[in-house]
Amino acid sequence: MNPITIVAGSLTLCALVVLILRRKVKPVVEAAGRDLLARVEPQLPPGLCRVARRWYERVDPATARSILVAAIAAGVAWSAATTLQIVGAVTASISAILSVHLSSHASLRDGTKRLVGTLAGIGVAVGVWGVFGPSPVSIAVIAGCGLIVGRVLRLGDGSVTVPATSLGVLVAGSAVTETFVWERVGATGLGIVVGIILSPLVGGMTPLERAHCKLARLSTEIASLLGDLGAGAARGYGRDQAAQWLARSRELGETLGEAVDAVEDLDRQARWSLTTPLTEVAPVHHTFRVLEHGVHQVNSVARTLFDAAATPHCPGVPDDIGPLLTAASEAFAAHATLETDPDADTTQDAGNLEDLLDGLREARRQTLHKVRTGIEDTGVLVLTGSIITDIDRMAGSLERSAPALAVGEREKGPGIPAVSEVVPVVRSFWEKAVTPKSGGGADG
Repeated sequence: MNPITIVAGSLTLCALVVLILRRKVKPVVEAAGRDLLARVEPQLPPGLCRVARRWYERVDPATARSILVAAIAAGVAWSAATTLQIVGAVTASISAILSVHLSSHASLRDGTKRLVGTLAGIGVAVGVWGVFGPSPVSIAVIAGCGLIVGRVLRLGDGSVTVPATSLGVLVAGSAVTETFVWERVGATGLGIVVGIILSPLVGGMTPLERAHCKLARLSTEIASLLGDLGAGAARGYGRDQAAQWLARSRELGETLGEAVDAVEDLDRQARWSLTTPLTEVAPVHHTFRVLEHGVHQVNSVARTLFDAAATPHCPGVPDDIGPLLTAASEAFAAHATLETDPDADTTQDAGNLEDLLDGLREARRQTLHKVRTGIEDTGVLVLTGSIITDIDRMAGSLERSAPALAVGEREKGPGIPAVSEVVPVVRSFWEKAVTPKSGGGADG
């Protein structure tokens, strides 16, 4: 049988298996990890058992799946390259490892940059070699020119591929022929294809689902911190507790960064996707801006509580602030639920969020009334007013009425339309063109 047919059939089978199993790999790997730990722990001394437990808790599940999928991709690429009798089988494996990402679109994007970098690197090496020959001057010129070419081609992090490929060509010495060049390119492309096919196993979800998941996680963490702030303010707290809250509020920036990456990846994928229209991306952007503002406001509240506990002679936070922070926590928790399952009954969930926001406004009104009527200390009034202002901004953001959300919002301008926008138009024209002909044939 033709080797090309064998490889094509094998990769097609891999793609079908990935399509079927991509949502099942994540829970299976996690269950296998828990089962392995449960089997190993009884056999280990107490010291090693604690180390194993600590190592298990610190390992990022996504990283573990990425390592496993990359190892499988390397083996598949090697086997395919060997079947095709490509000399650069190692190149195919390396390319497959580098092409494994959280989504097929990310693999395709980075793989294309690497393939362009490979072609440019070979061109630079052959050109410089023809002028200077193998020498220290060649090495310096190839490295410098390769980086420049990578920047000119806007390959980003893939710019290093150009000089790396060029120097790899020098290692090949006089064996640089047209066959060598095309086999190197073919091995790189084969590895990219394998990486694209297997990448969905890493994340187990589409870019749209991942963006919703990251935003829901961010909203949940905001809700959790607000809940702790509310409980602490109601019962009283010390400087150490306030310092922990402030540290947690600053750690929200890391979760916010993950959400930024997920939304940006969704943007890039939606422009070329047949299944993700841009109309589904716009609400995700708006939600991201809501939570971005929420992170800053929670940080402000945590800083205010910390300053009240850490600064000598600073007025304390009144207990009446506790229920207000708790109400804000419940609103963010409901928002997280709304984001977690985009296919849920959005009308009911949105109604629940609106009821909680109404409760938040009522809690604000009651708190403000109690503070104004029961407290005469100007410092306490100013401190309380600062927290209430942040809560007001949170409520405005969650109900999407805050004017600040529109500042810096991306405006749609003229440009190349997304594939998801073009396909329905083409289908409409096709149906209009075909329907009259079909009707005419029936009348005849």
